[in-house]
Amino acid sequence: LVAIGHYSLMIAVVNWCHGLGLRTRRLEPISALTMIVLGLLSLVGFSAMLRAGSTAWPATVWAYAGACLVVSVGMLPSITLARACRRAPAGVRGRSEVIDLARRDGRETLRGPGSRGFLLRLPGNESLRLECSEWSVPLAALPPELDGLSLLHLSDLHFSRAYDRRFFEAVAAEAAVRHADLVLFTGDLIDEDACVDWIAPVLGRLRGRQGVYAILGNHDLYHHPERIAAELERAGLRVLDGTWDSLEVHGCPLAVGGTFAPWGPPLSDPPPPEAALRIVMSHTPDLVYPLSRRGVELVLAGHNHGGQARLPGIGPVLMPSRYGRRLDQGFFRVGPTLLHVSRGVGAKHPLRFRCPPEISRIVLRAVPRRPRPRLAESVGRGQSVGDAGRAVP
Repeated sequence: LVAIGHYSLMIAVVNWCHGLGLRTRRLEPISALTMIVLGLLSLVGFSAMLRAGSTAWPATVWAYAGACLVVSVGMLPSITLARACRRAPAGVRGRSEVIDLARRDGRETLRGPGSRGFLLRLPGNESLRLECSEWSVPLAALPPELDGLSLLHLSDLHFSRAYDRRFFEAVAAEAAVRHADLVLFTGDLIDEDACVDWIAPVLGRLRGRQGVYAILGNHDLYHHPERIAAELERAGLRVLDGTWDSLEVHGCPLAVGGTFAPWGPPLSDPPPPEAALRIVMSHTPDLVYPLSRRGVELVLAGHNHGGQARLPGIGPVLMPSRYGRRLDQGFFRVGPTLLHVSRGVGAKHPLRFRCPPEISRIVLRAVPRRPRPRLAESVGRGQSVGDAGRAVP
């Protein structure tokens, strides 16, 4: 039990470090090397302690062993239970279909010549399956004029030669047939310089009735971000880099903001005060807390990949977030803000177990205001909230 608590603390520290926004591409190998070295040292230390007997342990070792025991016996089970009991925010309804692109288009056709492509052959790897979700999401602050506003959320494509370009073309084709008012891409597009030329041919087919927007991610910083942004603009996507864009939909003012802070510039300007709805694309979901304090109604994020490997009964283990496994995937309510975290599509290391790639179409629904009940009416009587809770048509 002490060892379980010890390794849980190690993983928590690694997750926290990855959420700090450090601008170094060496963080990943350093973390892996640190985990291996500390793991080996821990085995040696545990062996020596067992041989010496508990009576020879100094007070500091006893204190740390006690802390590890609290983690393994108390904190880890309670966090796991809380995660298992977590439900989507009230009124969120959805359905999904999983498309096995490997079976449909051929695994070898979609696997690229890159050095990590062999991972796509591993049994149980779901990296070439695509979950397409449709969500109906009530927003209390949504004006009636915007009822039915549809968003297509994509994230973390991670273009690399581990995949053939046809994999991303197949994903973009599935996204393109799911028509939406706004198409929003929340960062991490490129993992190899050679794949920058894929941007326009792959993403150029995406269309939104009211606009197509994108932000960069921390992986894009190491592959000529200015060129990536230029290629996204050439493909028809508006890149928001710590800025807002204002538009009008059905006569109602709407604002879309974008940031990949803490790696890129934050949203320093206040949201447009006249906007009836403010949507922020944030690469990491960690920013939902400051954005909630600014009154943003909807935040779309990615970055965490759902953990990529989700253990039965436990869920994800590794998560590049200051909040550990808290904001892994799906919908969350943080004060007045609704957050959607996408598992994303690709990965630098294309390993996904019980965590397939996803694209999501989200339909926002206005919540009708309930009339004040008359004195003669029963206040406890159930009422319908229109079609806010029904599945997306």
